[in-house]
Amino acid sequence: MTRWIRVSTLAILLAGCSHAPSNVADRETKAYLHHVQSAITHNFGDTRHYAGKRCLVTAQRRADGRYSVLRTEGDEALCLKAWQSVSSARNLPLPPKNAPEQLMIAFPPAN
Repeated sequence: MTRWIRVSTLAILLAGCSHAPSNVADRETKAYLHHVQSAITHNFGDTRHYAGKRCLVTAQRRADGRYSVLRTEGDEALCLKAWQSVSSARNLPLPPKNAPEQLMIAFPPAN
């Protein structure tokens, strides 16, 4: 079963899980996702140009630990910038055992 994660600037939510992970695994996954979110939003830069616009990015973790964008939904210019931000995120930590392979990331991030 594929597990999905939606990452936003307000919350990190586990979704589609058939069972709740242990507290340790849950903390490790949340810390990992926070680090991934920070790396991606750091690459995004200034969000003022995208006020009122939205984009939802679905990304798949690659073997090298980086993410490839599978699809985007929303404002075309914002989605292009979000795609670039996700694709260029580097120095991501190795994921914990229970980390999902796919993420859903809402843009724009908060500065």
